[in-house]
Amino acid sequence: MNVYAVILCGGSGTRLWPLSRKKKPKQFLSLGSDSLSLLQNTVERVKSFIPKERRWLVTVEDQADLVKEQVGEDIGRVILEPAPRNTSLAVALAAYELKKHDPDAIMVILPSDHFIENVRSFEKTLEEAISFAKKDFYAVIGITPTFPATGFGYIECYEPLFQGDTRIGYTVRSFREKPHQAAAEQFLKTGKYLWNAGMFVWKVQSFWEAFSEFQPETIELLEKSTESDFKKNYSLAPALPIDITFVEKARNLVCIEAHFDWNDMGNWSAVWEGFSSTLQENAVRGETYIENTSGCLIHSTGPFIATLGIKDLAIIATSDALLVADMKAVQDVKKVIEYLNLHGKTDLL
Repeated sequence: MNVYAVILCGGSGTRLWPLSRKKKPKQFLSLGSDSLSLLQNTVERVKSFIPKERRWLVTVEDQADLVKEQVGEDIGRVILEPAPRNTSLAVALAAYELKKHDPDAIMVILPSDHFIENVRSFEKTLEEAISFAKKDFYAVIGITPTFPATGFGYIECYEPLFQGDTRIGYTVRSFREKPHQAAAEQFLKTGKYLWNAGMFVWKVQSFWEAFSEFQPETIELLEKSTESDFKKNYSLAPALPIDITFVEKARNLVCIEAHFDWNDMGNWSAVWEGFSSTLQENAVRGETYIENTSGCLIHSTGPFIATLGIKDLAIIATSDALLVADMKAVQDVKKVIEYLNLHGKTDLL
């Protein structure tokens, strides 16, 4: 009765440019073959076991209208950040509000921009994490790697954890952030590493006590800022991920191994994997003509696209921008963002 979903919905999703923009970041987009946005699917996944009044969402003020439009009827409370300051401050703000509302609450912290299949297995994984949270453990969800990804964080597992005769996870030895290719390949070979999905489960009171030890400045900001200076103090706070400020420092940490298919939709290659590829081994959305084309992601919300004799490309078109990239180079979309910022082309951001 005291389990709350805390959905983090303040990201910018710049690696999915030109479709993801400041005015409508990736969590509000429908990608692949799905008609629902990533945010809408996130809410749908928790509906069956967390009621509306215990579904909370954290977003920035600029995205409040989009949240209301897409999931306003399905969210019990929306917490607004004055400015985006990464996940550490967003989680702390949610915990601050939640501990006042329900000091015995268990927080199930979920990103709003992931692609997940096997919803019942997703529920089962969270149930296992919640069972450990009730015993004052901090639970992080780990995903079994399927390839040597260099864009994900990794969890180094240690001793196995069991429920009865079934292994459900591990204690944690260490965390490794976005390794280079050789290290990622070694991680995969050892079988001792899981991807860090950025999903966490813990008691709000236990979190607050430990977080106060690790990040006293953040606690002071939340507890002592007045109504008149809160926005200024919040906007000037360091923008850090919760992994660095808390998870990697926490004691009583466990990793629950996921039982579901997962994709973080972090770049166009990941989106390609989330598509239903049914036309000549390509992932296609929008009005197109395709001839002698394979291994491509073709997504248009604007012009008609025709392709002839190409392979392994991402082609993303909107009404005012076009991205054409080798599928192996989609991580470099950040260079386009840097160029647009440098040259003042804010209308394309």
